[in-house]
Amino acid sequence: MFSRNDTKEKKRIRDRILAMRESLSPRAVQEAGRRIAEMVLEDPAAQGAKVVCSYASMGKEIPTGELMDRFREEGKIIVIPDWEGWKEGSGMRVAAVGSEKDLLTENRLVPQPVVTSENIVPIGEVDLFLVPGVAFDGFGNRIGMGGGFFDRLLSLASSKATFYGLAYGFQVLGRLPFEPHDVPVHRVFSF
Repeated sequence: MFSRNDTKEKKRIRDRILAMRESLSPRAVQEAGRRIAEMVLEDPAAQGAKVVCSYASMGKEIPTGELMDRFREEGKIIVIPDWEGWKEGSGMRVAAVGSEKDLLTENRLVPQPVVTSENIVPIGEVDLFLVPGVAFDGFGNRIGMGGGFFDRLLSLASSKATFYGLAYGFQVLGRLPFEPHDVPVHRVFSF
């Protein structure tokens, strides 16, 4: 078992898995996104969700665009975390988006929603969170990029909300180190 404070082990895992992910072809990325979208859409908790919080995929993360489009077609509200606002002191919040075109990418590390007073959705109203990760294990533990942003967001969710990790098969490992602030996901969908 790993030590709770084993940040060196997390970094080692993160570096190895990110190198593997970076080697994927665009076709492999799109195929994984399509297959995972199919699995999530068949899941009862996803079918019953009214408000879905997704990450805006970037690089070779599992793409979320097709899944968000399908959820919108089903009448679900899609929200994206406002990391820039949080860093600027606006608090942790999510904002509804109509499509990926509603995301700001210029001068942003991660695509961000355009935030107005009309599209902010209380985090407690989110039924389903789609969570990115560098690695996951069978206990729901995850290693992200190291900033703790999603752990902070998930800690504010309703106790009734469901957290799904989306991953390539090689990102699912036997057992990951974890720390007290880490928030596990309920299920990992991988391909």
